[in-house]
Amino acid sequence: DKLSPEAEQTQSVNTITFDNGCLVGHNTDIAGFHAAIKKLNFSVKGKKVLILGAGGVVPSIILALKNMHVQQITISNRTREKAENLRTLFNNLKILEWGNLTDFHIVINATSLGLNNETINLDFSSLGQGKLFYDVIYNPHETNFLKTGKQLGHKTENGKTMFVYQALEAFKLWHKIEPKVNSDTFRLLDND
Repeated sequence: DKLSPEAEQTQSVNTITFDNGCLVGHNTDIAGFHAAIKKLNFSVKGKKVLILGAGGVVPSIILALKNMHVQQITISNRTREKAENLRTLFNNLKILEWGNLTDFHIVINATSLGLNNETINLDFSSLGQGKLFYDVIYNPHETNFLKTGKQLGHKTENGKTMFVYQALEAFKLWHKIEPKVNSDTFRLLDND
């Protein structure tokens, strides 16, 4: 029946609540991604970010990054039209042809490449050192994208923390209770 402000902005819903007879769509991925990046202690303020992919979770990541005051967000997608469509939701996005890489502080894989151990055929060696490679995929634990980032000497992180924190946000919406998240929570996921 209606959308939360975040779901409205991203045109993306992953959690639904029932409120006074109305179904309300929410987006908890924004808070989940923000919490995951905060937990890394990697400052994103003023940084240049490259997002690979233009699908489902990307609007949430863009809004979270904007809220964290990054300098620039660039999208690169195998189908350029899908990347261009994101400009209807967010202004000041840069679009980069797939395969072209310039200097970025953070590279985020938001494609499905890696779910089945596929390789992203891009040359990341020109990025220099000390970057963050973030993959929204959390199973497998280390995608080929993250292995490449690690081999090149970059900080790497998968999407497990984002997954946990977006679920925490959904739980709060449904039950009005904030569950405690600790190392035991993450160990439960490691056993899957």
